[in-house]
Amino acid sequence: MVSLLLALLIGGTWGALRWARRSVRKEPPAGTRSSAGNSRAPLRPPPVSPPQSATVPPPTRLPSGPPSVPPPGSTRPRPPTGPAVVHPPSGAHLAIDFGTSNTVAALRSADGRRVPLLFDGLPLLPSAVFAADDGHLMVGNDAMHLARTSPDRYEPAPKRCIDDGSVLLGGRDYPVVDLVSAVLSRVRDEAQRALDGPVHNVTLTHPAAWAVHRREVLAAAASRSGLPTVTLVPEPVAAARFLTSVTRTPIDEHAVAVVYDFGGGTFDATVLRMTAGGFTVLATEGLPDAGGVDVDAALVAHIGAAYAARDPEAWQRLTYPSTPAERRERRTLWDDVRHAKEMLSRAASTTVHLPLFEHDVLITRDQLEMLARPVLDRTVTATRSALAAGAAASTPAAVYLVGGSSRIPLAATLLHRAFAVAPTAVDSPETVVAEGALLAKPA
Repeated sequence: MVSLLLALLIGGTWGALRWARRSVRKEPPAGTRSSAGNSRAPLRPPPVSPPQSATVPPPTRLPSGPPSVPPPGSTRPRPPTGPAVVHPPSGAHLAIDFGTSNTVAALRSADGRRVPLLFDGLPLLPSAVFAADDGHLMVGNDAMHLARTSPDRYEPAPKRCIDDGSVLLGGRDYPVVDLVSAVLSRVRDEAQRALDGPVHNVTLTHPAAWAVHRREVLAAAASRSGLPTVTLVPEPVAAARFLTSVTRTPIDEHAVAVVYDFGGGTFDATVLRMTAGGFTVLATEGLPDAGGVDVDAALVAHIGAAYAARDPEAWQRLTYPSTPAERRERRTLWDDVRHAKEMLSRAASTTVHLPLFEHDVLITRDQLEMLARPVLDRTVTATRSALAAGAAASTPAAVYLVGGSSRIPLAATLLHRAFAVAPTAVDSPETVVAEGALLAKPA
């Protein structure tokens, strides 16, 4: 009986992780990929150890962007009281950060004012895509909602499919360029609504490591979505450009800076050098399986270790749902875990509601940091590797925190220990890349 319970616990928890990040891995370079067949059992996380105690100054936190950016401590950007309308449309500039988990966009009017583009009242648009019965591609929160009943029609991260010829959704092949185009079309529609007119200048960001082929797919998707010719800018260059524009200590020429981009699904560390013409990329190191969703999975596993044995059947239903109602319960659990993780960046403890068990589980910041430590250690190691490959100096002039998962307090602590530099952060790290892309001169 004990063996059976243990099998349900291990299999159920990591089966749920397969659902949470079906695509967190390197894909084959070409061919057709089935969304329904994207699952692969992830490796068990390595043993964790509590962080060492040390007195570390908090990261340098700077205000980011226009007044609509949230105050410190908020989990998600606060929507304004009315629609964001920018006039006049002539000379307006749209910047798009097409991300793995979320897409962010920002507008700059002819007079220089910067405004985040809102989707359903929020500046984050999930990059997810869902194929409807008629073949139409739904995106964002609509796609995530519909996926609860038809997961085989759902692709949560089209950016991961950039090397695939097509993706199978609901028994039908869709070119990857169409999936990306569907997301960019939604951005275009919202921008035109906010501007009350067409978009003329567009900057689109991409990972620094992307080769020509991937950038061509991105540009083709932008063209297919109806956007004008885009200017492509590496994501870390855009992030560093924005952060140096708001800091009182700009980077000296020839100095080296590190962009630590810890997002929802992936991690990238990029080393940049300041030159007379701006930032240039020296080296980049990426981890396709280190993101906020991995921290979420560690929290779910922690909860399962304590509760699965109490009711194996309920845990099985929660981690391997077979009905729409059970899928909603699983989604509720993972959403609550994510919100708890975000809350623990500013609170000492919180609770997670465990559906089917009808119990509230206490989670502390110390527990979160212990569980997140293996993932964070890997990001710091990758950052060291990028710095060693790109620059002779072991101490960068600045370390910039980018991406929503960089809010985890332990991330800044570990970076300070590693590089003896207090990381620079902003209140809304998710929007840094898009706002920095606005500072590029449109083509």
